[in-house]
Amino acid sequence: MEIGTLVYENPAMQNLPDKDAILVISFGTTQKQARNNAIENIINKIRQVYPTVRIAAAFTSHIVIRRIKEKEGLCYNTPEKALELLRQEGYTRIAIVTLDIIPGIEYTYKQKVFLNYKAMFKKMTIAVPLLYWMGQKGHPDDIMDVFQSLLAELAQKIKDYDAVLIFAHGTLHPANAYYSVIQDRLVQMKKKQVYVYTVDGWPNLATIIPKLKGNGYKKLLLIPFMIVAGEHVCQDMAGQSADSHRAILEREGFVVDSYLHGLGESATARRSFLARTEQAYYKLIKDTK
Repeated sequence: MEIGTLVYENPAMQNLPDKDAILVISFGTTQKQARNNAIENIINKIRQVYPTVRIAAAFTSHIVIRRIKEKEGLCYNTPEKALELLRQEGYTRIAIVTLDIIPGIEYTYKQKVFLNYKAMFKKMTIAVPLLYWMGQKGHPDDIMDVFQSLLAELAQKIKDYDAVLIFAHGTLHPANAYYSVIQDRLVQMKKKQVYVYTVDGWPNLATIIPKLKGNGYKKLLLIPFMIVAGEHVCQDMAGQSADSHRAILEREGFVVDSYLHGLGESATARRSFLARTEQAYYKLIKDTK
């Protein structure tokens, strides 16, 4: 059982030369502008910091990969295919960076890829998601750190609203509990007017509405807490349909605005994922003998 950044050194390949690559893995999105603004934005920042290291990208969604190829002619690889190509190109040490927010289903899948492919390389590491540590035993409190930075970054945007709703994805995975911890940290930060809710987990919008009414809030701002402002954001959160979250809240008597920018566009996320990359790459090149 290992926690934190995972590391594997293959004893059978220690005589091979060091040839390093960083593989950045995300779910992906078919929306080109959102992809460029968020995912490619983070990847380009990593390239700037590691100009001599091969930086590769992969998407976990086969549907997204297929649709991008059909519409744009661009070929993104799955994590498995990307690792196979890196091996064919002679890369022997791989640091995997995952653009996940919490250690849920997507991160569990990437850990499985790590376990399945680690024996193919001299050394492999995989970073943790954006939110991982909670201040246990000397570790940082990622949730507090990220939200202090993000809310400070958005301070001018949110100052004119009674309440801010942070729209997250949610998951059936037990890691959905991270959202309760997020709400706890917001209370600790004296941000009681900021609420987190999810589209596919708990809490959902229905659990938030009574709290908004109970506090007399009228003017709301919806902010996505997802890497890209993709379909969930543009349709579920802020869409024109009668069942979008914006429409539901307006029927309940609220005045609602939406912030249509993914987390990957923020300076907070860029700094955090660069830090995750640094952790994974440091452990990749560190001599552990």
